[in-house]
Amino acid sequence: MGKRNQPPDIFSTPIWATRITNLLEEKGMTQLELAKQSGTSPASISDWVGGSSQREPKVRGFKAVADVLEVSTDYLLGADECTTPTNEEIHKLTGLSDKAIKKLRKLQRGVKRNKDSAAKKLAACNYLLESMDSTDLFESLYSYLLGEFYFSSQGKDLGANFIYAKTPVGEQKEKLAFAESYSHVYLSKVLQALSLIKRDADKIKEQKEKENYEEWLKSDEGKAFELENLKLQAAYEDEEE
Repeated sequence: MGKRNQPPDIFSTPIWATRITNLLEEKGMTQLELAKQSGTSPASISDWVGGSSQREPKVRGFKAVADVLEVSTDYLLGADECTTPTNEEIHKLTGLSDKAIKKLRKLQRGVKRNKDSAAKKLAACNYLLESMDSTDLFESLYSYLLGEFYFSSQGKDLGANFIYAKTPVGEQKEKLAFAESYSHVYLSKVLQALSLIKRDADKIKEQKEKENYEEWLKSDEGKAFELENLKLQAAYEDEEE
């Protein structure tokens, strides 16, 4: 086995060094394995991953490395945000990240293989996106999951994460506790928004069930069922008389 990659210094290394390193980690591949599969010398791979300024990638070898890693050379060079041209186009149109696009494409493949869990996840994604204008669900989710809360301290605005990193005590600790409580306010807003979306979903489901029932009544089976009900009702009315 070849040596595992060491994370490059993100402040001094070229972007291709960071991206090759991340892709190797993602695929569980070593530098030596990448060199063998791409037909590139191990020394070149080591220099590229290490961000050596003395040996920049050559076009042919770099293209071979990109092919093995299943990405575009534009991605490795930092010209694209996504690993493939197709994903890059989707990113430009939708703003979705490369990872999000990959997850959605994986769900779609699962749907084609008749995987029930994939179909449910994709249906939920579609429904939430279709409903996003009717509630503030996404804003509340952002505040709960990704939001940062700031507090003034000696004329500076300090984020909750900064306060936490400094092992808060006293007043700062109280502020951090407040930030945690404040995030739960947004959780309640998330639940409220979900309840509104659920109410709308139930209305759509009821309407669809009604339409399906009315359509079924037009079928031979439905007509026979309705005729049988009419006969039973007539017999009941005769008994009442």
